[in-house]
Amino acid sequence: MAFQRGRALVPSVARVVQLTGAQDLKNLEASGELDLADLLVTASDAIFDRLVADGLDPRVLANAEVYERAVAFQFLGILAAQSYLDGQETAQAVADRQFALSDRYYEQVRPRLSQGDEPRTATEGVPTVLNPTPGPFFGGEGL
Repeated sequence: MAFQRGRALVPSVARVVQLTGAQDLKNLEASGELDLADLLVTASDAIFDRLVADGLDPRVLANAEVYERAVAFQFLGILAAQSYLDGQETAQAVADRQFALSDRYYEQVRPRLSQGDEPRTATEGVPTVLNPTPGPFFGGEGL
């Protein structure tokens, strides 16, 4: 499946539980005020935007699934920042920890792109070299 904006990279809350070990996430939807599927899209879009900011086109990733764990912890960070996750710590401390885990998993993976010879990032490519002298390289004219 291609990584696209507006679509969740992590397919379900059950997969988030599998990736993170978080429990009782389905209970958050019981009140009806929170739709976890929409929040999965929001977390996926955050990682998508980060890849774009890093100069990558997420739609051509051949291994987008390696970003699932980063999306899952981004998802938990969003929940924690809104005080939906219970704990002994403040909501911001829990959110900071979840976002830090998301950053860690984001940085650990290496993207592989499905396109051919184009540079993978904005900083990768062949440098342009200009001739610093006005004449030909071998010094003579008319050679």
